[in-house]
Amino acid sequence: MQESLQKLQELLQKLFRADAADLDFGIYRIINYRRDQLQKFIDEELPTIVQNALDANTEIESAREELEDLKKRVKDAFGEDVLDADGILIDETIKDRPLVKQYLEAQEQLGSPQTRDQQEDTVYNHLYTFFSRYYDNGDFIPRRRYSQAERYAVPYNGEEVYLHWANKDQYYVKSGEHFSTYRFTSQGITVTFDLRDVDIEKDNVKGAKRFFIPVSDETTYSPDIDEIRIPFKYRPLNDEEKKKYSGQKQQDKIIDAAEPEIMRCLTGHYDALSALENQTEGETTLGKHLRTYTRRNTADFFIHKDLKEFLNRELDVYIKNEVIPISDLILTNVNLELSRGGGGNSSINQ
Repeated sequence: MQESLQKLQELLQKLFRADAADLDFGIYRIINYRRDQLQKFIDEELPTIVQNALDANTEIESAREELEDLKKRVKDAFGEDVLDADGILIDETIKDRPLVKQYLEAQEQLGSPQTRDQQEDTVYNHLYTFFSRYYDNGDFIPRRRYSQAERYAVPYNGEEVYLHWANKDQYYVKSGEHFSTYRFTSQGITVTFDLRDVDIEKDNVKGAKRFFIPVSDETTYSPDIDEIRIPFKYRPLNDEEKKKYSGQKQQDKIIDAAEPEIMRCLTGHYDALSALENQTEGETTLGKHLRTYTRRNTADFFIHKDLKEFLNRELDVYIKNEVIPISDLILTNVNLELSRGGGGNSSINQ
């Protein structure tokens, strides 16, 4: 149970950008304002909600206890060897005995009721599956899933022609033209990436590829306000830079070359260097944020205009198709009615 809960909590941490707690601009400022509340929900309130829901549903636990009691009584009456490890009857000669018959009927009706821990695992795994199928690189967007049955529902009002696409009802944000300042804090020091010069395409004419290039030698530190400012330019590479950063992952190569140069500009400012050199998940704080900044600014993303309504609708479909398949319940009920009515006299035919 702990493993499934932890997996779900880690996914929710990604959804609510737990790795961006030190950012201080734009949407991150709003998230950080509610971060304590979000963290409390993930760590404390969510497990409590699940446990309270399971406590309120005592039927499954009662059914499991009833089946276990019948199983014990059968073994006591006819011996341990009459049932295998899964509770299946081995000795067919006693299947018509009243106690055994009662046990077999209960087993057929109840199946294999889950234990409390198994129920919690099931809930957490379903929650993980549901949210992960709509999360892709920070966007809430249905991910393509291959299966025999359809995995998504399309809201439809009976139009003769209806157009639908994966990111319908979402606002498209061209992030490279949206963020101009990136700010984070480390060990009490504010670090600002200041985009000073932007060279963008004009009149929709596509030109040379552009990159975020740190102006490393102009990095400054102001001890009186504990702030490091690292200026950037967004422009194409010149001929010398094209040779230096040739090949794949050019933006990463630019960052790798700039990081030690930025550090050299802070020589003698030990507090500032410590704030940037601090290791986070195998890389320096500066390296981590340089990559986050450039990737976030060169990636496009979507914002759903009514995410709550979207997820509520999709959750309803998910529950009916994958948690409690309605089609299976209908088929089971039909078969039950046919078996009771002997086919022709069933209530279905009436």
